[in-house]
Order: sequence, then C-alpha cells, then structure tokens
Amino acid sequence: MRMKRRSIEMRMVIDDAAPARINPTLIKTLAKAQSWYDDFVSGRVATLVDIAARHGMDRGYVSRVISLAFLAPDIVEDIVSGRQPADLTAQKLLRQTHLPLNWEEQKRLLGYR
Repeated sequence: MRMKRRSIEMRMVIDDAAPARINPTLIKTLAKAQSWYDDFVSGRVATLVDIAARHGMDRGYVSRVISLAFLAPDIVEDIVSGRQPADLTAQKLLRQTHLPLNWEEQKRLLGYR
C-alpha cells in the first residue's frame, strides 16, 4: 500500500490494483499532441509558431504538448484505458521538459514499475 498524489488529491494505491480511472484532460492533451504532430509532419503547418498562432497559444506550450506524440505506445494505451499510474496527469507530463525518447526510460520517469 502506498499513497500517491494526483494533482490536488491523494489516493491510496494497494498493489497497483486501483480501478481504472479515465482522465479526460490527459486523453485530450495526448490527442492534441498527435493532431499537432500530424499537422507538422504532413506540411499543413511549417513551424510550431504556426500551430501556436493558429490555436492562440504560446510556442513553448505547443512544444511541450507536441513532445507527447513520442510517448511509448503502451503508455498511451494505459492512459486511454485509465490504467496509468495514479499520479500521472497532463500537468505532470507537461512539466517533463526533457521527456526521453527511450520508451523504457519514459516508463521509469513516469512512475511505471
């Protein structure tokens, strides 16, 4: 048993057997990351500045969000199905300024066992 902080709440996690908890904000952030990355790769936008201007956001924010397009597929699958670590939130992901490209390192950094 251990206590996990998730945003402003604390959760008790017993052997990681906590029920699935879908986080709509986290899923929306991942969808935004993939959409913006697709826009960039397809040539619909030329730069991150273009994406920021199109959506009325700061380029730094766009850069942090778009980096989430490189999350390990099983991390994304866990998030979509609500099986992510209890303390994994969109805010936590966006604070990771240097998210490693190595998927195993991502899992370790994000609290996977």
